[in-house]
Amino acid sequence: MLFRYRRYWAPAAAILLAVPLLVLLLGRGGRTISADEARQLAPVPSLGHGAAGWSSLPRQTDAYLRDHFGLRQMFLRAYSVIMSRDPFHTGNGLVLTGSDGWMFLRANSMVEQSAGTLRRDDQVAETANFLATMKTELTAVGARLLVAPPPNSATLYPEQLPLWARNRGLRTEYDVFMDDLAARGIATVDLRPALRAARADGKIYHKHDTHWTARGAVAAFNAIVQADSKPDWTLDPGAVLGPSKAVEGGDLARMLGIGAEVTESDQALTLSGGKRDTLVDGLFSTFVDTSDRPGPTIMVIGDSFTAGFFPLMLIQHTGKVIWVHHQFCTFDWKWIDEFHPAEVWWMPTERYFLCRPGGRPTGMPPRRTAGR
Repeated sequence: MLFRYRRYWAPAAAILLAVPLLVLLLGRGGRTISADEARQLAPVPSLGHGAAGWSSLPRQTDAYLRDHFGLRQMFLRAYSVIMSRDPFHTGNGLVLTGSDGWMFLRANSMVEQSAGTLRRDDQVAETANFLATMKTELTAVGARLLVAPPPNSATLYPEQLPLWARNRGLRTEYDVFMDDLAARGIATVDLRPALRAARADGKIYHKHDTHWTARGAVAAFNAIVQADSKPDWTLDPGAVLGPSKAVEGGDLARMLGIGAEVTESDQALTLSGGKRDTLVDGLFSTFVDTSDRPGPTIMVIGDSFTAGFFPLMLIQHTGKVIWVHHQFCTFDWKWIDEFHPAEVWWMPTERYFLCRPGGRPTGMPPRRTAGR
């Protein structure tokens, strides 16, 4: 009976295939970061210069269309719902499920990075070189650079991973990064030991989310200020963490399409914040918090791990705190020139701590290089 309507099949298929394109053309577009996937989306293709620019154009175009076609988020979530019900309970292409209900991000090769099976040593060295140049520029204007990357959850909870995904004693990019920074004389804080120790007192990362808990953030903050010769800035977790309460979902649970089906306990910081002024609005806004007390100005360049916690903790002891998204080393240098921070804390999380190849801040002074 269906064959009677076969002449309509081709037009119907064409319409269905055209809908995502129409939505893309008629939509506002412009998204650069996918909150559901916790990653940066492919940028608009650029022609570049010469034969190399032309040869990379098809690859750039393909990546852009895969990341920006119409109704993409709806299809992505539908796929997540289907894959999260697989009989082997391994998650989907974005999320790996482990034991005791733990979830880990598969995107950005996070699991492989923590396992030491992904090592981009050349890119690690390039990022360390950039930070050495950044240190030189900051030193010239009387500021100090401190690097303290938050680790991946897979780095700190390996026992919750499937056996095949655990680190078997291999050196990781975090290890190489710490060594490369130390060789260049850059002040660093390896947050892994302090966070592992804090596990004895409670959960330091969420089970259904990529981020650390408030307890984990406090442990990291205390490790940094102690290494930064500011022991009087340390916070007592028992005094600054509120009562435990149930929270629904998490970014990883949403990627699996089960955000409304899972809960876990959490605690919030009870600290009072300063006066906030938003400098650049967006998914990751640039902002400055000002206290009513004298104190140094500190800038945190990081991502979602620090945006909600570190300005609040720092403002208890500082005059101003500026928060800027790192943008893979392409942030705007003008905020350093405008606010003249005494210290800059470089804190992109482990899976994001590598610079975009050739990445350099907008407006960064070109006059000096590291070692001169």
